[in-house]
Amino acid sequence: MRGLELHPKFQDLKEDCLKFPVHSEQLFQVYLDLTEAKDFVDVAVIQSPLLGRCLIEGTHPDTAQRFMILPSFITESWTVAKLESVFLKLSNELDARLSAAALSRITLGVISADSTITYMNLYRGVPPENAQVGSTVSSV
Repeated sequence: MRGLELHPKFQDLKEDCLKFPVHSEQLFQVYLDLTEAKDFVDVAVIQSPLLGRCLIEGTHPDTAQRFMILPSFITESWTVAKLESVFLKLSNELDARLSAAALSRITLGVISADSTITYMNLYRGVPPENAQVGSTVSSV
C-alpha cells in the first residue's frame, strides 16, 4: 500500500484496503479507472470475506448496465477451477449483491504491467443469448 494513502481518493477505500491489503493496489487502481476515467455512477466497494478481497459494483454511465467487477493483476493465475471457486464462494456470501452476481456474471478487471485495464465478462454456465461472448468488454 506504499503511496496509496497519499492519493485523495484513498479515504474512499481505506477500510477495504486495510482489511485486504494483499489486493489493495488492484482494488484502488480499478476503482480510480471506473470513477475517474470511465465516469461510472453508484460505485460501491463490497467486501467478500469468503474470497478475501473486495469487488466493485457500479453502473455504466451510458448504458445504465450494472457491473460487478473483480480487480486482478495480470500476474494472478486464473484457471477454470479457480473461476468456479470464485462463483461458488460468491454464491455463499451473505451480501445479496455478491450472491446475485454469482448467478449471472462477474467482470474481471485485469491490470497489465503498463496499468492498462482490460475488462472481461465471465458467466457461470452458458452465457445468455444477448451476451458478448469471446470478447473483452469494450463498453466498460
